[in-house]
Amino acid sequence: MSFGILGTGVSGLAAAQKGLDTTGHNIANVNTTGYNRQTVEQISTVGIPFGGVFLGNGTQVSSISRAFNEFSYTEVIYNKSQFNYNNTQTTNASRLDNFLANTDTGITKSIEESFNAINGITEDPTIISARNVFLSSAESTAKRFNNMFSEVEQQHLGNINQEIKTTVAAINEITARIGQLNGEIAVANSVAENGFPANDLLDKRDLLVSQLSEKVQVNIIDLPDGTINLTVGTGLTLVAGTFAVPLSVERNEFDSNKLEVGIAPTPGAPNKAIVTNQLDGGSLGGLFKIREELLLPAIRDMGKIAIAYADAFNRQQSLGRDLNGDEGTNLFKDINDPQVALTRTLNSKQNPTASDFSVNITNASLLTGEEYLMEVDQTGNLVVSDKDKNVLATYTPADIAAMSPPTNDRLEIPGTGLNINIAKNNLAVGDRFLIRATYSGSREIERTLEDPNLVAAAGNALDVSAPTNPNNVELSLYEITDTSNANFPNQANFPPPLDPQIRVVVDATGTQYSIQDSAGNPLAAPAGGPFNIPSDQVIDLPGMRLELKGQLAGNEVFNITNQGGTAPFDEKKFGPGDNSNALIMLEYQNKKTLDGGTNTFSESYAELVTFVGVKTQSGKINADSFAVLLAGAEQRMAAISGVNLDEEAANLIRYQQAYSAAARIISIANETFDSLLQAVR
Repeated sequence: MSFGILGTGVSGLAAAQKGLDTTGHNIANVNTTGYNRQTVEQISTVGIPFGGVFLGNGTQVSSISRAFNEFSYTEVIYNKSQFNYNNTQTTNASRLDNFLANTDTGITKSIEESFNAINGITEDPTIISARNVFLSSAESTAKRFNNMFSEVEQQHLGNINQEIKTTVAAINEITARIGQLNGEIAVANSVAENGFPANDLLDKRDLLVSQLSEKVQVNIIDLPDGTINLTVGTGLTLVAGTFAVPLSVERNEFDSNKLEVGIAPTPGAPNKAIVTNQLDGGSLGGLFKIREELLLPAIRDMGKIAIAYADAFNRQQSLGRDLNGDEGTNLFKDINDPQVALTRTLNSKQNPTASDFSVNITNASLLTGEEYLMEVDQTGNLVVSDKDKNVLATYTPADIAAMSPPTNDRLEIPGTGLNINIAKNNLAVGDRFLIRATYSGSREIERTLEDPNLVAAAGNALDVSAPTNPNNVELSLYEITDTSNANFPNQANFPPPLDPQIRVVVDATGTQYSIQDSAGNPLAAPAGGPFNIPSDQVIDLPGMRLELKGQLAGNEVFNITNQGGTAPFDEKKFGPGDNSNALIMLEYQNKKTLDGGTNTFSESYAELVTFVGVKTQSGKINADSFAVLLAGAEQRMAAISGVNLDEEAANLIRYQQAYSAAARIISIANETFDSLLQAVR
């Protein structure tokens, strides 16, 4: 019996010792991040049969368990991922919002100053100082657009790129460590006694998974050996047992300054699959979200406004006469400068050989800031699609040949305000291209007019009339492109008996037009047409373009007559005090020339600022919501897993007393054994 008592006492002593050790471990780690409180689980040992009964045989420690709730933990990492996802967007959006909305850094103030300067010219077009003020304001506006582009692209997008690199590196470091811990846990589970998991290793791994969830939303798959697999997005594996799959930072297919996330389909493969669109949540997902849905659209919208602004003044300059009585020249750099037009299309890096496209903007009011994808399909057609994969145009091999040298016809992309041709044709099946017509608009705008005498404040000499116009289609000069064209209406090109006039005749279907002289004779081919009327109804004439607004009935006749010559065509002679063209320029302050004719320059910019502001506020609301949810989830988890020092102090006393009592059992067993020895001496 003494041995039974001794064994019972020793088991109690050992159990109390483990309790004291575990309690001390809890107290020591009270401030350790990610630590989960541990508890000693005891069970009684199987009794010893004696005389038809089972005598108690002490206790044993069955397990040292973590106070861990998987549901609470999953709730924490999900809310942590969503908080960082929205907070990252809010942080970056706030910077852009403050920049664009600030009157000192935005564009609204510069545009207003430009129109104030034009107003000064309208009061007296002959005052050179007023013209100089206008040129100075145009320079300031162009520089402001340039600075905005530099700030958003180089600073904001530059910071995004750096954060992407840093975040991907941190993710790889974390997943590599999780893979190592998986191996350590598997080994520990294989050698440990049943019911004794490697709690501290599990805590370290759970902490790393929690840190990983701050970078990207993860899904956990538990495996029988105690290891876990981690996936992100649509099932992309980051950790499989002890093996971590590293992510890489790759250059975008079209734009090398735009970073993407790649992953090797097999270990060590040089070609990486781009998985950016498969990532979700966390700060990394927030970086891509803010880049694609705010920063890049903002750059394109700024470019759209800059292009429309430069185009409006350049066209109106062409429609006026300067102090010398000559046709006005561009105030800003031509929006279709050949070198700029070539930069509006990007080759895919997968294309075997580069092809060069030239993209011209034919109608700035139709620009949306959207990007378009061009692909050469299996039949050799060149297909243009929008972001939603809606086909906008399909060019056949015959069209492609016509667009290529030496013909170089320009073909319209309907509804976009763009037309294209191919400067260098190396097209092959599968080639892909990205058209981004407005991206560099705010970078490229530049004042080119230096001489104040060349500001075209006076009106032009052309008179537009419509002798046959059943639907009262509105018509106006869009721009004058080349007065030296042999068919441009002036007295030198149309000597008597012809009038200095050309006539535009629409066909019966209202889809084509031809060009005639005043006597009704078609101009020599190919100048006389017929030509298709484009979707925006801005038609090309000799040395000029004419805009039609309204539904054509067919058989319309429009006349364009030069009235700046000698009698009887001398009704619009030049006068240096003429301010009629400057007055039209001033109308652009309130004229809805952007976004399909729905916004002025200031209104379009205000829409951009509002768009950014709404995104910023929406992100802040979401971030605040998930901050509250995260705090609640962490509190619930802490209530389960956190170390309570008061409770641990009570446990110390309890285990100390148990230890003392077990020691007393051993002491009694020793005394009993001594008494038996004395009895037989």
